[in-house]
Amino acid sequence: MKNREVVVIGSGIGGAGVAALLAKDGAKPIVFERNNFVGGKAGSIEHEGCLFDVGVHISARGEKGPLAQLARKVGADVSFINKSPLLRLNYSGRDGLIYQKMTHPVSLYNIYRIVRPSIKSLLGMLRLAMLVYSVKTKEDAAPYYHIPAKSIIDKYMSDPDMQTFLDICCNLMFGISTDEASAGDWLLAFNNWITSGATAYPKGGYGAIPNAYMKACEDAGGELHLNEKVNRIIVENGTVKGVESDKGFYPADIVISNAGVVKTLDMTGEQHFPGSYVEKARNAIDSVGGVMVKYILDAPFAEIPMSLYTPRRFNVPDLIKGMEQGRMPDDMALFIVSPTATEPGLAPEGLHLLYGGTVTPARFDKDLSNAVMDRVENRLEKLHPGLKEHIVWKERSGVDVIAAISGRVHGDAIGMAQRYDQDGDKRFSPKTPLKGLYIVGADTGSFGIGTELAAQSAMETHALILEDTAGVHRAT
Repeated sequence: MKNREVVVIGSGIGGAGVAALLAKDGAKPIVFERNNFVGGKAGSIEHEGCLFDVGVHISARGEKGPLAQLARKVGADVSFINKSPLLRLNYSGRDGLIYQKMTHPVSLYNIYRIVRPSIKSLLGMLRLAMLVYSVKTKEDAAPYYHIPAKSIIDKYMSDPDMQTFLDICCNLMFGISTDEASAGDWLLAFNNWITSGATAYPKGGYGAIPNAYMKACEDAGGELHLNEKVNRIIVENGTVKGVESDKGFYPADIVISNAGVVKTLDMTGEQHFPGSYVEKARNAIDSVGGVMVKYILDAPFAEIPMSLYTPRRFNVPDLIKGMEQGRMPDDMALFIVSPTATEPGLAPEGLHLLYGGTVTPARFDKDLSNAVMDRVENRLEKLHPGLKEHIVWKERSGVDVIAAISGRVHGDAIGMAQRYDQDGDKRFSPKTPLKGLYIVGADTGSFGIGTELAAQSAMETHALILEDTAGVHRAT
C-alpha cells in the first residue's frame, strides 16, 4: 500500500477505522471530516467542562465485539467499562433491573414480572429462546435471511406484551421494528447481545473510539483534515482519480467514502454507475431517525448505565406512521443513557450527564421534531422527579442535527436499514462498480449492531482493498 494515494471521506467509526488499518499497511491516508471534531454521529463534543456524545450510544459487545477487535488490530487505545446491573427496564409503569446477561436468574424473573406475558405463551417463549441460542454464526443465520423477524416470532408466540418488548429491543439494535428487520440479522444480533455479557460504555466517552482510530492512523503517517468538506469524487472512464474539497483537488488511487451509498452516488454522479446499482441505491430504505435531549445535572438521577421506558403495547410502526402524518402521541418509548453512571470522569466533580432519546421518521419537520422533544422532556421529568430543579444545561437535537453532522441525505440514526429485503447477499458491498471507489460504514457492514456494524464494515472494506490491490479480481 506504500505507493497508493488514499483518501477517506468522513471520520466516523467506519472511516477512521479503515484509515487506521490502511495506515498500518503503509498507506498515508488523507481523512477529510466536514465537522471540527472526529467521529460524526459517534463523536464527542466538549461543553461546560463535560464531554458529550453526539448520539445516544452504548456498545452491545464491548471488549468482545468488532469495535475492540479493530482497535487491537491497529494498536488503538480503546477500552470499555462493563457494569452490572446494566439496564433499568420500565414497562407500563413496572420496573426492575436487568443484569449483563439477560439469562441471569434475576434478569429473567424481572423481565417476566415487568412485561407479564401470559402463562400460555411461556412454552413458545422457551422455544424461541432456544432458536436464538442456536444462531451463533452467519452460517447459522443464513436460512433466516430475506424473512421478517416478526414472522419468526409469530411462529412461536403471539403474546402482545412480549411482542412489544422484543420489538423495542429490535429498535434499539437496528433502528427498525421486527416487521421490517431481517430475521437472520435479528437472531444473530440478539444471540450476541444477550449471551456476551459484555455490553459496555467506552472509557473517555463514545468519541474516544474514532479518536483512538484516528490517532493510530496519524501515528502511522496518515493525515486528518478537519473542517474540510469533500464535494465531488472525480471519476474518469470508470476509475477514481481523486476528490474535490472546499480547498482544492486531491489525487487518489483509492477513495473510501464514509458518507453512505446515496451520498456517495450524489458526490460521484450517478451517470458513472450501472443503472441497476443506481436504482437499488435510490430505492433503499434507511433506519428511523431520532431526537435527543441531553442534560448536565448537579445531582445524580441514574446509577444504572441505561434505562428503557416503554408504554404498554407501544407500537413503533404506528408511531412512525402517525408522525409522518403530523400526529403526535401522548406517550412514547425512551432510551435513556447516563454516561457518568459508568464513566464519572466525563463531567467535573458534582456534575452528571443524562441523555434521553426516542425514534422519529428520518425525514421530519423541524416543528414536529420540537413537539416530540417536548414530550421526551416531560416523560424524563416524570421518570426522574425533581430533575427540572437540577438542570445546569440542556441541549435538544432533532433529525436535522443528525443529518447536518453526518452529511448524509437524511437524519437516519444508523444508516441503510438491516431489513429482510436488504440483508445477506442483498446488502451493498463496500466495493462499488467503479475501480478504486469503496463505501465504508453502516450501509455496507455485513452484520452488527449500530456502531459495531460500522466497525465490522471497516475490517471488511480493508480486506477487500488488500485483495484488489494484490491483483485478485472480485466481482461486485
